[in-house]
Amino acid sequence: MKKIILLFTIISSMAFGKAEEVVGKWITEKAENGNQIIVEIYETADKKYNGKIIELTMPVYTEGEFAGKEKMDLENPDENLKHRTLRGIDFVSGFSYSEKEDKFEDGKIYNPTNGKTYNSYMKLQKDGKLLVKGSIDKKGLIGKKQIWTRYE
Repeated sequence: MKKIILLFTIISSMAFGKAEEVVGKWITEKAENGNQIIVEIYETADKKYNGKIIELTMPVYTEGEFAGKEKMDLENPDENLKHRTLRGIDFVSGFSYSEKEDKFEDGKIYNPTNGKTYNSYMKLQKDGKLLVKGSIDKKGLIGKKQIWTRYE
């Protein structure tokens, strides 16, 4: 009986350790305009994982009516949120770690470029990078993948 309890404890701590590995700062792939987003993933009180935008590599508008101002959430469908800055918003949210699938699933990812929110999952890769997929369907069949890199 002691061996079973010990084995269960070891397996549980391994799964918990894997889930904790996603916590920290990550940088996205470059967008078409060259911008990258630095995201800080954190664990919430209810054991979910969210990610907040903490920086952009191109943080201000360079032309147009907002030239020189910090980038805002202009495409957000909620009129009250259109003029909030992108820095500080939860970019990814609601992820749960599935030990069985060895990935973070049932999350959402927000695309500030078009103001849409997509179903998403994240999976830590063997090389330490983070595969992130956003999709219009729950199963993740129709969507786009990115590889995020740990950011120091």
